[in-house]
Amino acid sequence: MSCAIEASEGRSVRVIDLPGAFLHADCPDHVIMRFQGRLAELMVLAAPQVYRKYITTDAKGEPVLFVKLQKALYGMLKSALLFYKKLLADLVAKGFTVNPYDPCVVTKDIRGKQMTICWHVDDLKLSHKRKAEVRKIEDWLRSMYGNISVSEGDKHTYLGMDLDYSEPGKWTVTMAGYTKEIIAGFPEVIQGTSATPAADHLFQTRDDGRKLPEEQAAAFHRTTAQLLFLSGRARRDIQTTVAFLTTRVKQPDEDDWGKLKRVLKYLNGTVDMGLCLSVENMGIVRWYVDASYATHEDCKGHTGAMMTLGHGAAISFSRKQKTNAWSPTEAELIGVYDANPSILHARYFLEAMGYKVNKNVIYQDNKSSIILEKNGHISGSKRTKHITVCYFFIKDVVDRGEAEIQHCPTKEMWSDILTKPKQGKDFLDMRARLLGHDCMGTNKTTNTDGSRYSVTLRKDSIRSPQGCVGRDLHLRTCKTGNSNALHVETARRKYGVRAVEPGRRALTGMRRAVKAVAE
Repeated sequence: MSCAIEASEGRSVRVIDLPGAFLHADCPDHVIMRFQGRLAELMVLAAPQVYRKYITTDAKGEPVLFVKLQKALYGMLKSALLFYKKLLADLVAKGFTVNPYDPCVVTKDIRGKQMTICWHVDDLKLSHKRKAEVRKIEDWLRSMYGNISVSEGDKHTYLGMDLDYSEPGKWTVTMAGYTKEIIAGFPEVIQGTSATPAADHLFQTRDDGRKLPEEQAAAFHRTTAQLLFLSGRARRDIQTTVAFLTTRVKQPDEDDWGKLKRVLKYLNGTVDMGLCLSVENMGIVRWYVDASYATHEDCKGHTGAMMTLGHGAAISFSRKQKTNAWSPTEAELIGVYDANPSILHARYFLEAMGYKVNKNVIYQDNKSSIILEKNGHISGSKRTKHITVCYFFIKDVVDRGEAEIQHCPTKEMWSDILTKPKQGKDFLDMRARLLGHDCMGTNKTTNTDGSRYSVTLRKDSIRSPQGCVGRDLHLRTCKTGNSNALHVETARRKYGVRAVEPGRRALTGMRRAVKAVAE
Protein backbone atom coordinates (compact mmCIF):
# COMPACT_ATOMS: atom_id res chain seq x y z
CA MET A 1 0.00 0.00 0.00
CA SER A 2 2.85 2.39 0.76
CA CYS A 3 4.12 2.05 -2.83
CA ALA A 4 0.68 2.84 -4.26
CA ILE A 5 0.51 5.92 -2.01
CA GLU A 6 3.94 7.06 -3.20
CA ALA A 7 2.95 6.72 -6.86
CA SER A 8 -0.38 8.50 -6.42
CA GLU A 9 1.27 11.46 -4.70
CA GLY A 10 4.21 11.62 -7.09
CA ARG A 11 6.79 11.22 -4.33
CA SER A 12 10.53 10.94 -4.75
CA VAL A 13 11.60 7.44 -3.70
CA ARG A 14 14.96 6.07 -2.67
CA VAL A 15 16.02 2.61 -1.56
CA ILE A 16 18.89 2.40 0.93
CA ASP A 17 20.89 -0.57 2.14
CA LEU A 18 22.82 -0.32 5.40
CA PRO A 19 25.88 -2.59 5.06
CA GLY A 20 27.09 -4.22 8.28
CA ALA A 21 23.95 -2.96 9.97
CA PHE A 22 23.95 -5.37 12.90
CA LEU A 23 27.42 -4.24 13.97
CA HIS A 24 25.98 -0.82 14.79
CA ALA A 25 23.81 -2.30 17.55
CA ASP A 26 25.25 -2.96 21.00
CA CYS A 27 24.83 -6.39 22.58
CA PRO A 28 23.56 -5.82 26.14
CA ASP A 29 23.57 -9.50 27.12
CA HIS A 30 26.49 -11.62 28.31
CA VAL A 31 27.14 -13.63 25.14
CA ILE A 32 30.31 -15.74 24.75
CA MET A 33 31.56 -16.87 21.34
CA ARG A 34 34.01 -19.75 20.84
CA PHE A 35 36.62 -19.69 18.07
CA GLN A 36 38.41 -22.93 17.31
CA GLY A 37 41.29 -23.97 15.07
CA ARG A 38 42.02 -21.75 12.10
CA LEU A 39 39.47 -19.12 13.15
CA ALA A 40 41.24 -18.65 16.49
CA GLU A 41 44.57 -18.27 14.69
CA LEU A 42 43.09 -15.65 12.35
CA MET A 43 41.85 -13.62 15.32
CA VAL A 44 45.37 -13.61 16.75
CA LEU A 45 46.86 -12.59 13.42
CA ALA A 46 44.34 -9.75 13.14
CA ALA A 47 45.08 -8.32 16.61
CA PRO A 48 47.94 -10.21 18.36
CA GLN A 49 48.27 -7.68 21.15
CA VAL A 50 44.62 -8.23 22.12
CA TYR A 51 43.97 -11.95 21.66
CA ARG A 52 47.29 -13.82 21.93
CA LYS A 53 47.27 -14.02 25.72
CA TYR A 54 43.77 -15.56 25.73
CA ILE A 55 44.54 -18.45 23.37
CA THR A 56 44.22 -21.94 24.89
CA THR A 57 44.16 -25.45 23.43
CA ASP A 58 41.61 -28.23 23.62
CA ALA A 59 42.19 -31.96 24.17
CA LYS A 60 43.24 -32.38 20.54
CA GLY A 61 45.75 -29.57 20.75
CA GLU A 62 43.78 -27.16 18.55
CA PRO A 63 43.83 -23.48 19.51
CA VAL A 64 40.66 -22.17 21.18
CA LEU A 65 39.64 -18.58 21.88
CA PHE A 66 36.64 -17.41 23.92
CA VAL A 67 35.43 -13.83 23.42
CA LYS A 68 32.57 -11.75 24.77
CA LEU A 69 30.41 -10.03 22.14
CA GLN A 70 30.03 -6.28 22.39
CA LYS A 71 28.02 -5.86 19.19
CA ALA A 72 25.15 -7.73 17.54
CA LEU A 73 26.74 -10.26 15.22
CA TYR A 74 25.33 -11.82 12.07
CA GLY A 75 24.17 -15.33 12.93
CA MET A 76 23.02 -14.49 16.46
CA LEU A 77 19.26 -14.90 16.85
CA LYS A 78 18.74 -11.59 18.64
CA SER A 79 20.83 -9.50 16.24
CA ALA A 80 17.89 -8.50 14.01
CA LEU A 81 15.87 -7.42 17.05
CA LEU A 82 18.78 -5.47 18.54
CA PHE A 83 19.34 -3.61 15.29
CA TYR A 84 15.60 -2.94 14.91
CA LYS A 85 15.55 -1.30 18.35
CA LYS A 86 18.64 0.73 17.47
CA LEU A 87 17.23 1.96 14.14
CA LEU A 88 13.80 2.67 15.60
CA ALA A 89 15.29 4.66 18.49
CA ASP A 90 17.32 6.75 16.03
CA LEU A 91 14.26 7.45 13.84
CA VAL A 92 12.06 8.37 16.82
CA ALA A 93 14.77 10.69 18.09
CA LYS A 94 14.73 12.30 14.63
CA GLY A 95 11.02 13.06 15.07
CA PHE A 96 9.40 10.13 13.24
CA THR A 97 6.23 8.44 14.52
CA VAL A 98 5.76 4.68 14.39
CA ASN A 99 2.67 3.36 12.65
CA PRO A 100 0.95 1.30 15.40
CA TYR A 101 -0.30 -1.20 12.81
CA ASP A 102 3.11 -1.84 11.22
CA PRO A 103 6.17 -1.51 13.48
CA CYS A 104 8.45 -1.17 10.44
CA VAL A 105 6.78 1.96 9.05
CA VAL A 106 7.42 5.47 10.40
CA THR A 107 6.16 8.84 9.21
CA LYS A 108 6.98 12.48 9.78
CA ASP A 109 5.43 15.70 8.51
CA ILE A 110 8.12 17.77 6.80
CA ARG A 111 7.19 21.12 5.29
CA GLY A 112 3.54 20.12 5.03
CA LYS A 113 4.20 16.81 3.28
CA GLN A 114 4.59 13.34 4.72
CA MET A 115 7.93 11.56 4.81
CA THR A 116 7.53 7.77 5.00
CA ILE A 117 10.23 5.23 5.78
CA CYS A 118 9.56 1.50 5.47
CA TRP A 119 12.19 -1.12 6.15
CA HIS A 120 12.89 -4.82 6.30
CA VAL A 121 15.92 -5.60 8.49
CA ASP A 122 18.58 -3.33 6.92
CA ASP A 123 16.83 -2.43 3.62
CA LEU A 124 15.03 0.93 3.80
CA LYS A 125 12.62 2.68 1.42
CA LEU A 126 12.25 6.46 1.82
CA SER A 127 9.71 8.70 0.11
CA HIS A 128 8.72 12.37 0.18
CA LYS A 129 7.25 14.83 -2.27
CA ARG A 130 10.46 16.89 -2.30
CA LYS A 131 13.73 15.30 -3.38
CA ALA A 132 15.70 17.65 -1.17
CA GLU A 133 14.03 16.30 1.97
CA VAL A 134 14.77 12.73 0.95
CA ARG A 135 18.41 13.67 0.41
CA LYS A 136 18.59 15.19 3.89
CA ILE A 137 17.44 11.93 5.48
CA GLU A 138 19.87 10.05 3.25
CA ASP A 139 22.75 12.26 4.50
CA TRP A 140 21.63 11.77 8.09
CA LEU A 141 21.59 7.98 7.68
CA ARG A 142 25.06 8.14 6.12
CA SER A 143 26.34 10.08 9.14
CA MET A 144 24.83 7.47 11.48
CA TYR A 145 25.66 4.24 9.64
CA GLY A 146 28.62 5.04 7.43
CA ASN A 147 28.97 4.11 3.76
CA ILE A 148 25.38 3.28 2.78
CA SER A 149 24.20 2.03 -0.62
CA VAL A 150 21.59 4.27 -2.29
CA SER A 151 19.28 3.65 -5.28
CA GLU A 152 17.85 6.81 -6.88
CA GLY A 153 15.47 7.48 -9.76
CA ASP A 154 12.17 5.91 -10.82
CA LYS A 155 13.30 2.27 -10.83
CA HIS A 156 14.59 0.32 -7.84
CA THR A 157 15.31 -3.23 -6.74
CA TYR A 158 13.95 -3.85 -3.26
CA LEU A 159 13.71 -7.21 -1.47
CA GLY A 160 13.93 -9.10 -4.75
CA MET A 161 11.27 -6.94 -6.42
CA ASP A 162 11.78 -4.55 -9.34
CA LEU A 163 9.85 -1.38 -8.51
CA ASP A 164 8.92 1.04 -11.28
CA TYR A 165 7.51 4.53 -10.62
CA SER A 166 8.25 5.90 -14.11
CA GLU A 167 4.60 6.21 -15.19
CA PRO A 168 2.84 9.06 -13.34
CA GLY A 169 0.26 7.89 -10.83
CA LYS A 170 1.15 4.21 -11.24
CA TRP A 171 3.43 1.77 -9.50
CA THR A 172 4.52 -1.46 -11.15
CA VAL A 173 6.35 -4.37 -9.54
CA THR A 174 7.84 -7.27 -11.49
CA MET A 175 10.05 -10.18 -10.47
CA ALA A 176 11.27 -11.49 -13.82
CA GLY A 177 14.74 -12.36 -12.51
CA TYR A 178 13.40 -14.30 -9.55
CA THR A 179 10.88 -16.09 -11.77
CA LYS A 180 13.63 -17.18 -14.13
CA GLU A 181 15.67 -18.46 -11.17
CA ILE A 182 12.72 -20.60 -10.03
CA ILE A 183 12.30 -22.10 -13.49
CA ALA A 184 16.03 -22.64 -13.97
CA GLY A 185 16.38 -24.25 -10.53
CA PHE A 186 13.59 -26.76 -11.15
CA PRO A 187 14.90 -30.34 -11.59
CA GLU A 188 13.17 -30.74 -14.97
CA VAL A 189 13.56 -28.50 -18.00
CA ILE A 190 10.42 -26.39 -18.43
CA GLN A 191 9.55 -26.08 -22.11
CA GLY A 192 6.55 -24.47 -23.70
CA THR A 193 3.89 -22.34 -22.05
CA SER A 194 0.43 -22.73 -20.52
CA ALA A 195 -2.52 -20.38 -20.96
CA THR A 196 -3.53 -20.59 -17.28
CA PRO A 197 -1.76 -21.58 -14.04
CA ALA A 198 -4.00 -24.58 -13.40
CA ALA A 199 -6.56 -26.86 -15.03
CA ASP A 200 -10.12 -27.28 -13.79
CA HIS A 201 -9.13 -30.37 -11.78
CA LEU A 202 -6.64 -28.44 -9.61
CA PHE A 203 -8.32 -29.35 -6.30
CA GLN A 204 -8.85 -33.01 -7.17
CA THR A 205 -6.57 -35.56 -5.49
CA ARG A 206 -6.20 -39.36 -5.52
CA ASP A 207 -5.62 -41.51 -2.45
CA ASP A 208 -3.81 -44.10 -4.57
CA GLY A 209 -1.54 -41.59 -6.27
CA ARG A 210 2.13 -42.57 -6.44
CA LYS A 211 4.13 -40.59 -3.89
CA LEU A 212 7.24 -38.72 -4.98
CA PRO A 213 10.71 -39.95 -3.95
CA GLU A 214 12.32 -38.05 -1.07
CA GLU A 215 14.64 -35.97 -3.25
CA GLN A 216 11.86 -35.06 -5.68
CA ALA A 217 9.49 -34.26 -2.79
CA ALA A 218 12.13 -31.90 -1.37
CA ALA A 219 12.35 -30.15 -4.76
CA PHE A 220 8.54 -29.88 -4.81
CA HIS A 221 8.58 -28.30 -1.34
CA ARG A 222 11.38 -25.87 -2.24
CA THR A 223 9.77 -24.72 -5.50
CA THR A 224 6.36 -24.32 -3.86
CA ALA A 225 7.92 -22.14 -1.15
CA GLN A 226 9.57 -20.00 -3.83
CA LEU A 227 6.24 -19.62 -5.64
CA LEU A 228 4.59 -18.63 -2.37
CA PHE A 229 7.05 -15.74 -2.05
CA LEU A 230 6.45 -14.75 -5.67
CA SER A 231 2.65 -14.96 -5.50
CA GLY A 232 2.41 -12.66 -2.48
CA ARG A 233 4.17 -9.86 -4.32
CA ALA A 234 4.25 -9.50 -8.10
CA ARG A 235 2.28 -12.54 -9.29
CA ARG A 236 -1.07 -12.62 -7.52
CA ASP A 237 -2.52 -14.48 -10.52
CA ILE A 238 -0.95 -17.75 -9.30
CA GLN A 239 -2.17 -17.46 -5.70
CA THR A 240 -4.98 -20.00 -6.09
CA THR A 241 -2.67 -22.64 -7.54
CA VAL A 242 0.02 -21.99 -4.93
CA ALA A 243 -2.56 -22.11 -2.13
CA PHE A 244 -3.42 -25.66 -3.18
CA LEU A 245 0.19 -26.74 -3.67
CA THR A 246 1.08 -25.62 -0.14
CA THR A 247 -1.43 -28.15 1.21
CA ARG A 248 0.41 -30.94 -0.60
CA VAL A 249 4.03 -30.39 0.46
CA LYS A 250 4.02 -33.09 3.16
CA GLN A 251 3.25 -36.02 0.86
CA PRO A 252 3.17 -34.84 -2.76
CA ASP A 253 2.35 -37.32 -5.50
CA GLU A 254 2.90 -37.42 -9.24
CA ASP A 255 -0.34 -35.52 -9.89
CA ASP A 256 0.90 -32.67 -7.70
CA TRP A 257 4.19 -32.69 -9.60
CA GLY A 258 2.29 -32.24 -12.84
CA LYS A 259 0.30 -29.33 -11.37
CA LEU A 260 3.52 -27.69 -10.25
CA LYS A 261 4.99 -28.06 -13.74
CA ARG A 262 1.88 -26.46 -15.24
CA VAL A 263 2.17 -23.31 -13.16
CA LEU A 264 5.87 -23.11 -14.08
CA LYS A 265 4.92 -23.35 -17.76
CA TYR A 266 2.44 -20.54 -17.24
CA LEU A 267 5.17 -18.43 -15.63
CA ASN A 268 7.55 -19.35 -18.44
CA GLY A 269 5.19 -17.66 -20.89
CA THR A 270 4.50 -14.63 -18.69
CA VAL A 271 7.90 -13.98 -17.11
CA ASP A 272 7.75 -10.19 -17.43
CA MET A 273 4.18 -9.80 -16.25
CA GLY A 274 3.75 -7.85 -13.01
CA LEU A 275 1.40 -6.05 -10.66
CA CYS A 276 0.37 -2.47 -11.47
CA LEU A 277 -1.33 -0.32 -8.83
CA SER A 278 -2.96 3.08 -9.09
CA VAL A 279 -5.11 5.01 -6.63
CA GLU A 280 -8.39 6.67 -7.51
CA ASN A 281 -9.46 7.78 -4.03
CA MET A 282 -7.57 7.12 -0.79
CA GLY A 283 -10.83 7.55 1.11
CA ILE A 284 -12.57 4.61 -0.57
CA VAL A 285 -11.31 1.09 0.07
CA ARG A 286 -12.96 -1.72 -1.89
CA TRP A 287 -12.82 -5.37 -0.85
CA TYR A 288 -14.01 -8.22 -3.03
CA VAL A 289 -14.56 -11.31 -0.88
CA ASP A 290 -15.72 -14.58 -2.39
CA ALA A 291 -15.78 -18.25 -1.43
CA SER A 292 -16.25 -21.50 -3.32
CA TYR A 293 -18.32 -24.19 -1.63
CA ALA A 294 -16.97 -27.73 -0.99
CA THR A 295 -14.18 -27.24 -3.49
CA HIS A 296 -11.55 -29.48 -1.91
CA GLU A 297 -11.61 -33.27 -1.68
CA ASP A 298 -12.46 -33.08 2.04
CA CYS A 299 -15.43 -30.85 1.09
CA LYS A 300 -13.92 -27.74 2.64
CA GLY A 301 -14.38 -24.47 0.80
CA HIS A 302 -11.86 -21.95 -0.46
CA THR A 303 -11.71 -18.22 0.33
CA GLY A 304 -10.43 -15.54 -2.02
CA ALA A 305 -10.22 -11.82 -1.27
CA MET A 306 -8.66 -8.74 -2.84
CA MET A 307 -8.49 -5.08 -1.85
CA THR A 308 -8.11 -2.23 -4.29
CA LEU A 309 -7.78 1.53 -4.02
CA GLY A 310 -8.40 2.00 -7.72
CA HIS A 311 -6.72 -0.42 -10.11
CA GLY A 312 -4.92 -3.58 -9.09
CA ALA A 313 -5.03 -5.57 -5.86
CA ALA A 314 -2.96 -3.89 -3.15
CA ILE A 315 -3.81 -6.86 -0.91
CA SER A 316 -5.06 -10.29 -1.91
CA PHE A 317 -5.06 -13.83 -0.62
CA SER A 318 -6.32 -17.28 -1.53
CA ARG A 319 -6.59 -19.96 1.13
CA LYS A 320 -8.37 -23.16 2.02
CA GLN A 321 -11.08 -22.79 4.66
CA LYS A 322 -10.38 -24.52 7.96
CA THR A 323 -13.92 -25.78 8.59
CA ASN A 324 -16.61 -27.42 6.51
CA ALA A 325 -19.67 -25.40 5.55
CA TRP A 326 -23.26 -26.60 5.41
CA SER A 327 -24.14 -24.45 2.41
CA PRO A 328 -22.69 -21.87 0.00
CA THR A 329 -24.14 -19.16 2.25
CA GLU A 330 -22.16 -20.45 5.22
CA ALA A 331 -19.04 -20.73 3.04
CA GLU A 332 -19.42 -17.03 2.18
CA LEU A 333 -19.74 -16.21 5.90
CA ILE A 334 -16.55 -18.14 6.63
CA GLY A 335 -14.88 -16.28 3.77
CA VAL A 336 -15.69 -12.88 5.27
CA TYR A 337 -14.54 -14.16 8.66
CA ASP A 338 -11.22 -15.16 7.07
CA ALA A 339 -10.86 -11.71 5.49
CA ASN A 340 -11.89 -9.69 8.56
CA PRO A 341 -8.38 -9.23 10.03
CA SER A 342 -7.04 -7.91 6.71
CA ILE A 343 -10.11 -5.71 6.15
CA LEU A 344 -9.77 -3.98 9.50
CA HIS A 345 -5.97 -3.84 9.45
CA ALA A 346 -5.95 -2.10 6.06
CA ARG A 347 -8.35 0.55 7.33
CA TYR A 348 -6.45 1.11 10.57
CA PHE A 349 -3.12 1.25 8.75
CA LEU A 350 -4.33 3.90 6.28
CA GLU A 351 -5.86 5.99 9.05
CA ALA A 352 -2.63 5.79 11.05
CA MET A 353 -0.84 7.03 7.90
CA GLY A 354 -3.06 10.12 8.04
CA TYR A 355 -5.67 9.25 5.42
CA LYS A 356 -9.35 9.40 6.28
CA VAL A 357 -11.22 6.31 5.11
CA ASN A 358 -14.74 7.44 4.25
CA LYS A 359 -15.86 4.09 2.84
CA ASN A 360 -14.63 0.59 3.54
CA VAL A 361 -16.82 -1.45 1.19
CA ILE A 362 -17.03 -5.25 1.20
CA TYR A 363 -18.51 -6.63 -2.02
CA GLN A 364 -20.20 -10.04 -2.00
CA ASP A 365 -22.29 -11.89 -4.57
CA ASN A 366 -24.44 -13.97 -2.17
CA LYS A 367 -27.50 -12.04 -0.98
CA SER A 368 -28.33 -14.55 1.78
CA SER A 369 -24.93 -14.18 3.39
CA ILE A 370 -25.19 -10.37 3.11
CA ILE A 371 -28.45 -10.44 5.08
CA LEU A 372 -26.89 -12.62 7.80
CA GLU A 373 -23.80 -10.42 7.99
CA LYS A 374 -25.90 -7.30 8.41
CA ASN A 375 -28.55 -8.69 10.79
CA GLY A 376 -26.95 -11.69 12.50
CA HIS A 377 -29.04 -14.59 13.81
CA ILE A 378 -32.20 -12.50 13.76
CA SER A 379 -32.34 -13.12 10.00
CA GLY A 380 -31.39 -16.78 10.36
CA SER A 381 -33.47 -19.88 9.90
CA LYS A 382 -33.26 -23.49 10.94
CA ARG A 383 -30.67 -23.96 8.18
CA THR A 384 -28.36 -21.36 9.76
CA LYS A 385 -28.92 -21.87 13.50
CA HIS A 386 -25.79 -23.99 13.80
CA ILE A 387 -23.41 -21.32 12.43
CA THR A 388 -20.82 -20.32 15.01
CA VAL A 389 -21.22 -16.92 16.59
CA CYS A 390 -17.67 -15.87 15.70
CA TYR A 391 -18.64 -15.72 12.02
CA PHE A 392 -21.00 -12.87 12.87
CA PHE A 393 -18.15 -10.64 14.05
CA ILE A 394 -18.65 -8.81 10.77
CA LYS A 395 -22.05 -7.63 12.05
CA ASP A 396 -20.32 -5.75 14.88
CA VAL A 397 -17.90 -4.23 12.38
CA VAL A 398 -20.81 -3.02 10.23
CA ASP A 399 -22.69 -1.70 13.27
CA ARG A 400 -19.60 0.30 14.32
CA GLY A 401 -19.46 1.86 10.86
CA GLU A 402 -16.01 0.44 10.10
CA ALA A 403 -17.24 -1.37 7.00
CA GLU A 404 -20.29 -1.64 4.81
CA ILE A 405 -21.46 -4.59 2.74
CA GLN A 406 -22.76 -4.24 -0.78
CA HIS A 407 -24.00 -6.75 -3.32
CA CYS A 408 -21.88 -7.38 -6.38
CA PRO A 409 -22.96 -9.38 -9.44
CA THR A 410 -21.08 -12.65 -9.79
CA LYS A 411 -19.61 -11.59 -13.13
CA GLU A 412 -18.02 -8.58 -11.41
CA MET A 413 -16.73 -10.52 -8.41
CA TRP A 414 -13.07 -10.14 -9.33
CA SER A 415 -11.83 -12.27 -6.42
CA ASP A 416 -13.55 -15.31 -7.96
CA ILE A 417 -10.20 -16.03 -9.64
CA LEU A 418 -8.79 -16.58 -6.12
CA THR A 419 -11.33 -19.27 -5.20
CA LYS A 420 -11.09 -21.67 -8.13
CA PRO A 421 -9.05 -22.24 -11.31
CA LYS A 422 -10.54 -20.08 -14.07
CA GLN A 423 -10.09 -20.62 -17.79
CA GLY A 424 -10.40 -18.67 -21.02
CA LYS A 425 -11.97 -15.23 -21.14
CA ASP A 426 -13.00 -15.31 -17.46
CA PHE A 427 -9.40 -15.89 -16.42
CA LEU A 428 -8.06 -13.12 -18.67
CA ASP A 429 -10.63 -10.57 -17.48
CA MET A 430 -10.19 -11.35 -13.79
CA ARG A 431 -6.42 -11.50 -14.05
CA ALA A 432 -6.50 -8.05 -15.62
CA ARG A 433 -8.46 -6.73 -12.63
CA LEU A 434 -6.28 -8.51 -10.11
CA LEU A 435 -2.97 -7.33 -11.56
CA GLY A 436 -4.16 -3.83 -12.39
CA HIS A 437 -4.24 -4.23 -16.17
CA ASP A 438 -7.96 -3.38 -16.28
CA CYS A 439 -9.15 -0.35 -18.21
CA MET A 440 -12.09 2.03 -18.70
CA GLY A 441 -13.94 2.95 -21.90
CA THR A 442 -15.74 0.84 -24.52
CA ASN A 443 -14.55 -1.22 -27.45
CA LYS A 444 -16.45 -3.58 -29.73
CA THR A 445 -14.96 -7.03 -30.22
CA THR A 446 -15.91 -10.09 -32.26
CA ASN A 447 -16.75 -13.50 -30.84
CA THR A 448 -15.75 -16.72 -32.60
CA ASP A 449 -19.31 -17.07 -33.91
CA GLY A 450 -19.16 -13.62 -35.52
CA SER A 451 -21.35 -11.86 -32.93
CA ARG A 452 -20.22 -8.59 -31.36
CA TYR A 453 -19.86 -7.70 -27.71
CA SER A 454 -18.50 -4.78 -25.69
CA VAL A 455 -15.55 -4.80 -23.32
CA THR A 456 -14.40 -2.01 -21.03
CA LEU A 457 -11.04 -0.47 -21.85
CA ARG A 458 -9.15 2.61 -20.76
CA LYS A 459 -8.11 4.95 -23.55
CA ASP A 460 -4.42 4.81 -22.65
CA SER A 461 -4.36 1.01 -22.35
CA ILE A 462 -1.80 0.58 -25.13
CA ARG A 463 0.91 2.71 -23.54
CA SER A 464 2.87 -0.37 -22.51
CA PRO A 465 3.08 -4.07 -23.39
CA GLN A 466 1.39 -4.92 -20.10
CA GLY A 467 -1.60 -2.87 -21.23
CA CYS A 468 -2.23 -5.60 -23.79
CA VAL A 469 -2.49 -8.36 -21.22
CA GLY A 470 -6.07 -9.40 -20.53
CA ARG A 471 -7.49 -7.64 -23.58
CA ASP A 472 -8.83 -8.81 -26.97
CA LEU A 473 -6.60 -7.75 -29.83
CA HIS A 474 -8.68 -6.09 -32.51
CA LEU A 475 -5.67 -5.89 -34.79
CA ARG A 476 -7.43 -4.28 -37.73
CA THR A 477 -6.83 -0.93 -35.96
CA CYS A 478 -3.15 -1.70 -35.32
CA LYS A 479 -1.26 -0.70 -38.45
CA THR A 480 2.14 -2.24 -38.96
CA GLY A 481 4.94 -0.16 -37.47
CA ASN A 482 2.92 2.07 -35.15
CA SER A 483 3.31 1.98 -31.37
CA ASN A 484 0.17 -0.07 -30.79
CA ALA A 485 1.35 -2.81 -33.14
CA LEU A 486 4.76 -2.82 -31.47
CA HIS A 487 3.22 -3.22 -28.00
CA VAL A 488 0.96 -5.96 -29.31
CA GLU A 489 3.96 -7.81 -30.70
CA THR A 490 5.85 -7.39 -27.41
CA ALA A 491 2.87 -8.73 -25.51
CA ARG A 492 2.74 -11.73 -27.84
CA ARG A 493 6.42 -12.55 -27.26
CA LYS A 494 6.71 -11.79 -23.54
CA TYR A 495 3.30 -12.78 -22.23
CA GLY A 496 2.39 -15.72 -24.43
CA VAL A 497 -0.47 -13.81 -26.07
CA ARG A 498 -2.32 -15.87 -28.69
CA ALA A 499 -2.41 -13.06 -31.22
CA VAL A 500 -2.33 -13.29 -35.01
CA GLU A 501 -0.68 -11.03 -37.55
CA PRO A 502 -2.05 -7.45 -37.91
CA GLY A 503 -5.07 -7.30 -40.19
CA ARG A 504 -6.54 -10.66 -39.14
CA ARG A 505 -8.99 -11.45 -36.39
CA ALA A 506 -7.42 -12.00 -32.97
CA LEU A 507 -9.00 -15.40 -32.54
CA THR A 508 -7.44 -18.84 -32.16
CA GLY A 509 -10.10 -21.50 -32.58
CA MET A 510 -12.66 -21.23 -29.80
CA ARG A 511 -10.14 -19.71 -27.38
CA ARG A 512 -9.93 -15.94 -27.06
CA ALA A 513 -6.79 -13.93 -27.57
CA VAL A 514 -6.12 -11.03 -25.23
CA LYS A 515 -7.78 -7.68 -25.86
CA ALA A 516 -6.01 -4.42 -26.63
CA VAL A 517 -7.10 -1.56 -28.81
CA ALA A 518 -7.70 2.18 -28.68
CA GLU A 519 -10.22 3.18 -31.32
